[in-house]
Amino acid sequence: MENNKASFFSPQFILGIIIIAVGVVFMLDNLDIIYAGDFLRYWPVLLIAFGITKVSQSSKSSGQIFGWILIIIGALELLDVLDFITFRIRDWWPAVFILIGLNFLRGSWNRSRNNFSSIPEGSLSDSDSYIKNVALLSGVKRKITSKDFRGGELTAFMGGCEIDLREAEMKGDEATLDVVAVWGGIELRVPMGWSVSVKATPIMGGVEDGTYPSKDGVTKRLILTGNIVMGGVEIKN
Repeated sequence: MENNKASFFSPQFILGIIIIAVGVVFMLDNLDIIYAGDFLRYWPVLLIAFGITKVSQSSKSSGQIFGWILIIIGALELLDVLDFITFRIRDWWPAVFILIGLNFLRGSWNRSRNNFSSIPEGSLSDSDSYIKNVALLSGVKRKITSKDFRGGELTAFMGGCEIDLREAEMKGDEATLDVVAVWGGIELRVPMGWSVSVKATPIMGGVEDGTYPSKDGVTKRLILTGNIVMGGVEIKN
């Protein structure tokens, strides 16, 4: 969950200050009081300030990561403006792929550590208890009717996965589904009465939870982990 604690220095507040400051600088420039270029060259300070606010206000790892990226880029750009270093962001864009790859490795390590993918075959009541599907430049569509659903792993790379869990049941209280969507999409349909806990990390992507809470109270929980890169995951009943 996001941090709901009220704070005056919110990202919206900082953004408002930035817009006002830019407007004041251009106004004074138009009145021949100052030269806007002398001040606008320090624009990376605003990027750093916004990044610090994002880190302090976000309780999700994705928001904090985005904030730190803004801080680092702003600091490097500012050092370049002050002639301490030479920094051109176009030389460093491949670092984005490196960071995304490292995040995938971290997710794989966490799955191995928590035994997500090492459930003994003999302990599964049917083949749909633990699902593994990969949609590579293609589509996967499955209907799961297992009475002992344990979770699974879904990967959509420039493709899509449609998984219908509405007739599935859990013997335990929760199941973990690890998702990876890269330039692709994953659609999940879950039964009424299941709650969804989203712990996946979106990177220029998103997760939309459109499920309705059960009137009888929640008894089962589906935990969603993984990474969504320039893609999307939609969950609904």
